[in-house]
Amino acid sequence: MKKRFIPSLLLAALLAGNAQAEIVSDSLRTTIYYRTASARLELPYMDNDRHLAALGDSIRSLGGDPAVVLRRILIQASASPDGNTKYNKELARKRGEDLRDYLKDNLSLPDSIFALQPQGEGWSELAEKLGRTDAPWRDKAIAIIRDTPEWVVREGKVVDGRKRQLMNLAGGRAWQYMKENLFDSLRSGALVVCEVERIERVMPEPETAQAELKPAPEQAADNTNNTQTADTESTATLYNGKEEETTLPENGAKESAEKKPFYMAVKTNLLYDAALVPNVGLEYYFGKGWSIGGDWMYAWWSKDAKHRYWRIYGGELEVRKYFGSKAAEKPLQGHHVGVYAQGLTYDFETGGKGYLSDFNYAVGVEYGYSLPVAKRLNIDFGIGVGYSGGKYKLYEPEDGCYVYKETKRRRWFGPTKAEISLVWLLGRGNENSKKGGTK
Repeated sequence: MKKRFIPSLLLAALLAGNAQAEIVSDSLRTTIYYRTASARLELPYMDNDRHLAALGDSIRSLGGDPAVVLRRILIQASASPDGNTKYNKELARKRGEDLRDYLKDNLSLPDSIFALQPQGEGWSELAEKLGRTDAPWRDKAIAIIRDTPEWVVREGKVVDGRKRQLMNLAGGRAWQYMKENLFDSLRSGALVVCEVERIERVMPEPETAQAELKPAPEQAADNTNNTQTADTESTATLYNGKEEETTLPENGAKESAEKKPFYMAVKTNLLYDAALVPNVGLEYYFGKGWSIGGDWMYAWWSKDAKHRYWRIYGGELEVRKYFGSKAAEKPLQGHHVGVYAQGLTYDFETGGKGYLSDFNYAVGVEYGYSLPVAKRLNIDFGIGVGYSGGKYKLYEPEDGCYVYKETKRRRWFGPTKAEISLVWLLGRGNENSKKGGTK
């Protein structure tokens, strides 16, 4: 029975001396929104506070109605297909549990009334949104979502999958389009569906009931408008329980809410290590493919008797942008480009002429690829081209002393950086799915 007939039916029930009860099923729904990669419920975000406040108002105003019974609150939590599949499924589960706990604690609802259905990645919603676009590859993408399993397994090994095919569609342009235009709208997080049973009072004589219902259209129309407004703002539910005040906290988040994922890496350049220059670096990912990193090197080897010196220390700062299908799966992997700045001091001598610099610098651009090889291990390949400048002194050992010869200026444009780095992944959620990064 549509909601606009409820006031008329209740009026008929009051006027009738004898009536029989009939159960009518109904449902209402509301959507709660979350920030990207977060399971934390934020009341001010996307009008969540207004949606939940309207939900509470409906419970308080209609909870005492004996003709209305709330049978179940179904929470369908999801995440966008962008990113790591395992992490997205866990994120959807945490969102559903966090929202359930909030509703239970703040609206005085029993545990038995809740049912969680983590949806994982929102593939059906993505297909629906793709159907409303005019992209030339639209039909192929929808067919992949509909017909390709999440994982394609042969002889116990994952060889292909739905996400991989979508990433390769149209040379990667399809996935990039979905990232830029569709995925954000799939990050709503949780759909709350309230399943309601209403008691319909039916008159024993249809003619009498029909006569009593005649004056109700105006009232029913008003009720329809009110119901549509409630559906628009929160689509709140009904609950046959206590009529008591419930206060929604301002922060809207539990102390135990899940923290956001954290992506960081510790690395060492194996080429420098092979040249007996120990080095260590840190890289921090701050979102949307961007990261910032720093490296430090230090070596102080010398053999005075043979006039051999190998002394160098300095560092580098770099900003990177990751891109491509691997980067879409998880941060800190795949293709990357960046800009960097270096500064160092050195003193090199191998038994003859020596080179001493108090400070040299370099700036340039780099390209590289970070390859997943284990759960928390990548190999990062890179090459940089730029300008190197600074002054250095030439000296030679003579009669037990080091004799200064001349000062020169370095002006060099070309390769200034080479990298084969071993990368350890740190942080929550910063794990490769399996060796080689295949999902």
